[in-house]
Amino acid sequence: MNDMPASSSPAFPSLSAAPGAGQPAAPLAHPLIREALPADAAVLAPLTAASLRWMLADDQAGRGVIRIAAFDGDTPVGLLLSCAAGAGLQELTSIMVTPGWRGRGVATMMLSRLTARLRRDGARGLFARWSSRLPRAAEFARLLAASGWSQPEVTRRRMTWRIGDWPDVFPNRDRVLARLERNGLVARSLRELGEDGISEFKRQNLALIAAGRAPDWADMTGWVEVADPDVTVVLSDHEGTVAGWMACVLQAPLGRWYIPQGWVVAEKVPQGWLVGGIASLCQRLVAKAGPDAMLIAQPPAGVPGGMERMLYRHFGTRTASTDFLFESEYALAEPDRTEG
Repeated sequence: MNDMPASSSPAFPSLSAAPGAGQPAAPLAHPLIREALPADAAVLAPLTAASLRWMLADDQAGRGVIRIAAFDGDTPVGLLLSCAAGAGLQELTSIMVTPGWRGRGVATMMLSRLTARLRRDGARGLFARWSSRLPRAAEFARLLAASGWSQPEVTRRRMTWRIGDWPDVFPNRDRVLARLERNGLVARSLRELGEDGISEFKRQNLALIAAGRAPDWADMTGWVEVADPDVTVVLSDHEGTVAGWMACVLQAPLGRWYIPQGWVVAEKVPQGWLVGGIASLCQRLVAKAGPDAMLIAQPPAGVPGGMERMLYRHFGTRTASTDFLFESEYALAEPDRTEG
């Protein structure tokens, strides 16, 4: 989960009396809940995963990072992290309460502080996405349900491969790709397209979405800027008509490569273009990153003819790991604009 800048006053004031001279302070009946600042990063770091610690010190307003912390005196006992997800939505990225404070409503207090802040900011809603392997996943789901969130649903299947294992998983990869190319598939990387080719791809990408032949989430405008130019592939025919794409991004802090999205128009899926896109991407990835590179994909689950079913059917038995992602949402009410 992500966090925000600290607010001016604690949600729960201290209920303990000042200690006597020479005596240690007694634990607070309620922790102090406040928004944390980048200056708190060092003391809060043990309360979140290493891959999320960049959020503790982040001060770029555009990312919408929000940090809510709970303190017993000077000791942090809880941490919530959240970040902006676009379209007026905020993602709950992480929430942690230390063992001695669990079962005392600390997570609920931090979540309430977050929703109050987002209502003031005019946010439209919150969502959370978590793994079926998340420790204490059932407890997390109960927390969200008690706070009025939607029933969790399985939205994605996440699969991870060591790219060097693909010769065993996909032994006929190069033959399949060569056959598809003989039958009209042209797979080119962003680098091979060049500046003019990328501009034309973005134009056709948006045209397919406008025509209803690709979903709204398949907009590649932003991903083109961050995707790896040698591994990301665009699929077209010999006339240059775009019919699909596979984006690939290096997630350096996590030491892995990620396919954030891919799409092939419906009429090309039965012709094997979805498999061809994966084949081309993997061929390029092993050439660039070597056999020990880790590749992760988490396509939407249950889409007929979609990438998730294709990947799992062909390659699911040789993954390094597989899990499901659950998702829950919380719609934020309009902020109270009544003047007192």
